[in-house]
Amino acid sequence: MADHECAALPVIDSGRLVGIITDRDITCRAVAQLPNASEQPVSRAMTRPVITVGADDPLEAATVLMEQNAIHHVPVINSDGTLVGILAQSDVGRRLSNRELGRMARLTSIPGRAVYARSAALVRKEP
Repeated sequence: MADHECAALPVIDSGRLVGIITDRDITCRAVAQLPNASEQPVSRAMTRPVITVGADDPLEAATVLMEQNAIHHVPVINSDGTLVGILAQSDVGRRLSNRELGRMARLTSIPGRAVYARSAALVRKEP
């Protein structure tokens, strides 16, 4: 993650998206809680279930998911569930006004706010 300056990586098992691991997961779940954190499998610290958006979903749907779930990264999948990328808050921010980006940053950064969205129309769980 440090070598590529990224804050989140998808976790794939047998070609299927099973989780996402973020720098925050590593800090809060691995280093802070697990003995010998560097020797633990990624599965011990990753976030799951995975909230995803479809490659053809409107950007607004991804923004809503990020705000509702206080997350900064959303895996993007195609119609057969194959991972095609990760949409980051910074990617969305390039298309927003400063005011809109500020609102989104506040909503995605409120401590304890992460409650998975319940709208079936917007949330896709593990493919």
